Amino acid sequence: GTNGIDDADIDAPEAWAVSTGSANVIVAVIDTGVAYNHPDLAGNMWDGSNCKNENNDSLNDCIHGYDYEDGDKDPSPSTSIHGTHVAGTIAAAKDNEKGIIGVAPNTKIMAIKTMLSTTEIVKAISFAQHNGAKVINASWVGTVDDAVLKSAINGFDGLFIAAAGNCGDASTYLQNNCTSQNQTLYPASFDLPNIVSV
Repeated sequence: GTNGIDDADIDAPEAWAVSTGSANVIVAVIDTGVAYNHPDLAGNMWDGSNCKNENNDSLNDCIHGYDYEDGDKDPSPSTSIHGTHVAGTIAAAKDNEKGIIGVAPNTKIMAIKTMLSTTEIVKAISFAQHNGAKVINASWVGTVDDAVLKSAINGFDGLFIAAAGNCGDASTYLQNNCTSQNQTLYPASFDLPNIVSV
C-alpha cells in the first residue's frame, strides 16, 4: 500500500557500467556466517588457502573464512541467515538466472562468523587484515562506545562499512546514523576516517 519514490535507489545498472567489482577485492563479512555453497555465492567466495589467524600464524586451508563463534575453519551459519543475506547483497552472481544480483558481483566474500562480541569482532578484524581483505562489512549495531572496538577498526588498513541502523524514516537519522531511540549507534558513529556509514 506504500508507493516508492521514482529513482530512489542505488543506481546499480549505472554503477555496473563503471565497474562490477574485481576478484582482487576481498570483502570480509563479519556476521553470523555465510552459506558458501549457495548457488548465488559459491563462485564468489574467497578460497581460504594459506589462511592465517588473527595473530598472523598459518592455519593452512580455511573454508572461505573462519568461525570465531565455534573456533574452527568452517564459517557456515548455524543460527541465522543474516550473514548469507548480507553476502548476497554484496556479491551475488550476475546473470546466472538464479536469485538476486549483488552490487559488486565480481568481488570475493570472506566469511567470518562471530557471536558479535567485542572479543570475537576484534579477532575477526585482525583475521581480515592478515588475509588480504580490502573491505569489511559490519551490518550490525550496538550502543556502547567501545574503545577496544574503535581501536581495532582504526587499525584496519581498508574501508569499514558500518550499518547506520534501520529507522525506516529519514527524519530519524542524524549525521547518517539512526537516532530513533535517542541512542548513538556504533560502530557507525565512531569518528574514524575509514568508516562508511550505510
